[in-house]
Amino acid sequence: MIINEVFSKRQSIVTYTLNELSALINNGQVKLRQVNKLHVRAIKRYILENVLTEQIYFPPLVANVAYLGTEKPQELTIIDGSQRLAAFCQIEETGYRVAKSDHHEEMKKGYKLIHFAQHTEVAIQIFEGLSQEESDQLYIDLNTKGKKVALSKRIAFDSRKELNIITNTILKMNTQLKTAGVEIEKRAVIRPANKKLLSLSHLRQIVAIFLTGRMVFRTIEERYEPHLRAEDYVQLINTWFHELFRLYSPEKIGNFQISMLANHPLLVSVAYFANKGLGKKGLEEREQELFKRMRRLKDVDFNRQNPIWKEFRGTARAGYYYLANDKGNIEKLVNWLEEQGGE
Repeated sequence: MIINEVFSKRQSIVTYTLNELSALINNGQVKLRQVNKLHVRAIKRYILENVLTEQIYFPPLVANVAYLGTEKPQELTIIDGSQRLAAFCQIEETGYRVAKSDHHEEMKKGYKLIHFAQHTEVAIQIFEGLSQEESDQLYIDLNTKGKKVALSKRIAFDSRKELNIITNTILKMNTQLKTAGVEIEKRAVIRPANKKLLSLSHLRQIVAIFLTGRMVFRTIEERYEPHLRAEDYVQLINTWFHELFRLYSPEKIGNFQISMLANHPLLVSVAYFANKGLGKKGLEEREQELFKRMRRLKDVDFNRQNPIWKEFRGTARAGYYYLANDKGNIEKLVNWLEEQGGE
């Protein structure tokens, strides 16, 4: 075991098998911080979902010991990683339960999880002789000083979540959308100064509406069952954008001074209007119906000066009307679009 001194504190990196850590915890030789059951469950779900591909990545746990000798420490106080450690120690039990599933894929995950629990080692960065105050400060620094990964990077580099992969594909390939503008650098699109059509998170919300076939008021994180291939969803979304830009040109649609479609609640209402009730339909049927619905909106006046917008809940500020971004208001907008797009 190699021990280094950093800023007067001796430290080392040590690996333990999950069985070793479970035994130490059961014997009361490992002290954990307060454990959040929901967080532990989320970590177990992450491991379960990625165990077959073996794409599971965790940083080292961090612990404090009274003394670092030549042997692996047998008494630890966990500074950072209590949730991960609690999840690791429940993995084998979860594996045995999942292995009893009637579904072949789930059964494979269960057996793989059992193997994972029995053959995985966990790295722990161990500090020697930290006081309680120093341990607490280190915990705070580890959890607050790290820079959060920007949404644009999460979407660009995420190779697992279909939602992010499709969003990134649309962002890269749709030339009309590039003309309309997607705000990547800033977290929000501030109207009327910013004339880009939508933010990256808003684009992802629209993609989520297509994937789920239902109205999504926040970015979805829960599991959902896709009914089409990723490339089919890309085709559908590109078709929708093509029809959207027939209603309002990509050069002007994000200009809040003239276009009400720059008002995000209306834009997502149009997206849901085009998808409502079609979530489980095949590609050809969905695309044909989407095309018909969007063409029925050709006579709708989406200009900001149309007095109809004042009939929906919103706020008037500096001569502009901002539609309220809530479930009730969006449902009312969708109902109105259905009336406009009737046979």
